[in-house]
Amino acid sequence: MVIRTDLSSLNESYRSAGSGYAGALEEGTYEARLVSAEITLSKNQNLQVRWILEADMPSGQIGTTMKFSPLVERSLPYLKIDLKTLGINVDDLNKLYKVLPGLAGTMIRIDVDYDFPNGFPKVSFLEKLQDPWFQGI
Repeated sequence: MVIRTDLSSLNESYRSAGSGYAGALEEGTYEARLVSAEITLSKNQNLQVRWILEADMPSGQIGTTMKFSPLVERSLPYLKIDLKTLGINVDDLNKLYKVLPGLAGTMIRIDVDYDFPNGFPKVSFLEKLQDPWFQGI
């Protein structure tokens, strides 16, 4: 059975609602914790590094965002910049399988920008703030 009711009472909230998923970081600069970094397959079955980050939002809630670094030739300079920002220097990309898991807990200053053609946020690593082994000290 299809229910049909007047939805106009929701219009104002809908107009002012942000896009994205619940708990997504809004545009801005954050001190974020790297939750995980791993090599995964994209929807198109291409290899990529998937970075998952979380940070405190202005509302006081913890927000999350993801960054994807495609492992294709034209994107490797960007991956190299991100790794350099994190203090990682590898000469063989296979070493990423060992290095990436150890980055969990690293604090990074990031910039989140939603003015991006594909609708996903553009997440830029600005600087590493703290290594994970400093956590809790």
